[in-house]
Amino acid sequence: MTAALFIFALLFIPLCTGTAALLVSASKKAPRPPYGLLLHTLSEKTHPHCSYYSPARFEELLRILKEKKNAFVTVTEASRMVPTGSDGSAVVVTFDDGFESFYSRALPLLKKYGYRVTVFPVAGFLGRSSTWDTLPPQTHMTPEQLREIAGLGHEIGSHTMSHANLTLLSDRDLRDELSRSKAVLEDVIGKAVTSLSFPFGQWNLRVWDAAREAGYVAATSYAFRARGVPGIVPLWGVYSFDSVDDIIERAINGAPFSNALARGRVMPHFAKGTPMWKFRKNYAVLR
Repeated sequence: MTAALFIFALLFIPLCTGTAALLVSASKKAPRPPYGLLLHTLSEKTHPHCSYYSPARFEELLRILKEKKNAFVTVTEASRMVPTGSDGSAVVVTFDDGFESFYSRALPLLKKYGYRVTVFPVAGFLGRSSTWDTLPPQTHMTPEQLREIAGLGHEIGSHTMSHANLTLLSDRDLRDELSRSKAVLEDVIGKAVTSLSFPFGQWNLRVWDAAREAGYVAATSYAFRARGVPGIVPLWGVYSFDSVDDIIERAINGAPFSNALARGRVMPHFAKGTPMWKFRKNYAVLR
């Protein structure tokens, strides 16, 4: 396969997959648990990727949700809620990776508006710079910062030990990523860690079964991939190109079809760095 054909396939196949998922499900309006929001980094600067959001727009979102009297729930709490119609009363907000920008930019805003969220640190990178993908490195929060955050009532979940694609690991390595990260984070915060965010959004039933065996009771997945699996909380990604209206239309109002919804289904294939894994020697195609 030539380089041009490879690049075409890399872009075209996920685009078709996301578009097909949108067309199949756009007309369905079934009961659902609270939809949530997945963020990574808050930054005023422009970055060579889309996995960041403006602190000013994030504050605007918090202000609007406060005016609407939306209640924030953690991932573990949301996983136990009975699916209902889309009234938008409960909202789940999560931050993947545990970058320092959460502590310096998001935490003061959450204190201001009195909201709790769920943070998913990469346990093996606490206090270090990220090296697990091809994006520019960012600094992860320290154990001391995580303890402070947990003490303020925010939920700390696991984003595994090394941010590996769990679907490509052997059973032994999968168990290690799940169990060791849980133990490290529990030792840091002095509380149980019961929720999980799958790195790169990649999971299957083998991975979820292993997570439950390791002691997790809840996990997150992109809204259109949750498949109604018990314990899996659907999330919409929040990216640099999203307006506050986009987020509310997509995740809070639960619109059955809109441009914001279409972008939310298609763009995660590209925006979160999924095609930019650092391939590891212990990756293997298993199932």
